[in-house]
Amino acid sequence: MNITKTLNGDTLTITAAGWIDTLTAPDFHNEIEYLEDAKNVILDLGEVDYISSAGLREIVALYRRITEKGANFSVRKVQSEVMDVFTMTGFNKKIEIRTD
Repeated sequence: MNITKTLNGDTLTITAAGWIDTLTAPDFHNEIEYLEDAKNVILDLGEVDYISSAGLREIVALYRRITEKGANFSVRKVQSEVMDVFTMTGFNKKIEIRTD
């Protein structure tokens, strides 16, 4: 799994690639634990092929941290297999998730 962070004005884009699973979720957590202050945070999952429950927990924790600070959070470019997981768990009703 690879993660890059790009700050453009008040928008932070976090781009992940690979699998976010039990083995990589701790690395994902470490990469997103300390974020710059941003009013908008976008998690780009366009290159994520698989997500496990451990990965979902990290995304939900990130969502909570960001929104508690009053910032906006969205997940973008979600592939169909990963979107199926968000839909099955109901997270698509809580978190703004887009496939584009």
